[in-house]
Amino acid sequence: MFCCRRRNQVDLTQPLAPAHAAEAAAPATGAPRPTEGRLCPITGLEGICPMARKPVLGEGEKPPELKVLMFIMWEEAESKVIPTSSHLTHVGVYPHHSSDWEALELPDTASKAEIKAQYRKLSIRYHPDKCKEEGAAKRFGRIAAAYDALKDTDGQLAFPWDEHPERQQLMAGSDLIKTLGFLGAEAAQTDPIKAQFMQQVVKEATECRVLLFEKETQEAERHMQETWADALCVDERSGANHLVKVYRRIVTFAESALSAAKADMEEVDD
Repeated sequence: MFCCRRRNQVDLTQPLAPAHAAEAAAPATGAPRPTEGRLCPITGLEGICPMARKPVLGEGEKPPELKVLMFIMWEEAESKVIPTSSHLTHVGVYPHHSSDWEALELPDTASKAEIKAQYRKLSIRYHPDKCKEEGAAKRFGRIAAAYDALKDTDGQLAFPWDEHPERQQLMAGSDLIKTLGFLGAEAAQTDPIKAQFMQQVVKEATECRVLLFEKETQEAERHMQETWADALCVDERSGANHLVKVYRRIVTFAESALSAAKADMEEVDD
């Protein structure tokens, strides 16, 4: 899977070139096939998406890391007249940047200020003009690239795996979809194409570390049930790693609250 990154959105009002046209434009046999410049007509991502045909790699060649950032949400709000129930679901897929955290020698819980301070510290230590160690220039460039990827992160990519040993589950990406797919079912219906792409990204994962949480809250005559899951999905073949967040909330009201609301409405009508 080749790395995808956001480029200009594709105008879906324009006709798309047929697949055979793209193949005809490819270099002759034996010439390297281009991996840049192709835009997905659905997502606007550049590269070869995981739903596309697998590229042919040379012996020992590792496919570039895939990085996808997508979010979908569905909400059915409660009635402002007579409260009955409300539902909310959302699903997000985010690049976790595990290799970048490693390059900066930081945990994924690091704040924006900590990331900046660590970058300054390491860039001074490994600057080619000051550090004469072998590979210093390469290390300096890797540190700069990692900072560029994480400089706007402020704790959003934290995955508290070690904090919840009692909730830890290990499974393949296909099993994760079967286990948690129902949580984001309504959200997926709001954008089926994007949901399909997100599902395929998860399905490609060879290992998923999953944390599943449930919480019930009773406030007077209002009952709220929340279920959410965080999963770190890794494709060992390409090194791609994504943080998947799924959330579902259902709020219901006691029958007495509904009866009271209906009585108030009848008084107003009278």
